[in-house]
Amino acid sequence: MQFDQLATQYTPMIHRIMNKLHIYKNKEDYHQIGLIALWEAHTKFDSAKGAFPPYAYSYIQGRILNALTKDAAFSDETVLTGEPVLFEGIDPAPTPDTIAMTKAHGDHLSGRAKRWFDLSIIEGLTNPDIARRENVTPAAVRKWQMAAIKQLQEQFGDTE
Repeated sequence: MQFDQLATQYTPMIHRIMNKLHIYKNKEDYHQIGLIALWEAHTKFDSAKGAFPPYAYSYIQGRILNALTKDAAFSDETVLTGEPVLFEGIDPAPTPDTIAMTKAHGDHLSGRAKRWFDLSIIEGLTNPDIARRENVTPAAVRKWQMAAIKQLQEQFGDTE
């Protein structure tokens, strides 16, 4: 069987796995990861060990879960600086005006969203560092981050 036929046949399975894992962002990327995993499963499959569909399902799900874990780890280790990168490789030094403007944006936040903004944007801590400092889980800190982003978007308009 040609891979394009296999991909057509197993695309619904990939979408089921993505729905089961509640993937709602970067769907195309995860679909591509699923297709690559399907290809790898097809090349590594040994029919003496069982049927292909369950093998493909677990292989694809494992690869997508690995990608989700890596993306979450990257997200946790990334610090938003509030400074736009104007030129590749050049990091402009913050001026007193940009620091004041950044702090002013944080003044519009409330609750834990403000706490996250102050620790992450102003102090430069990563989400895992904030979680340790505040004695909460990294997932809680991500919720604070999402709340801050939502409040800023409501206040200043969505820039996407």
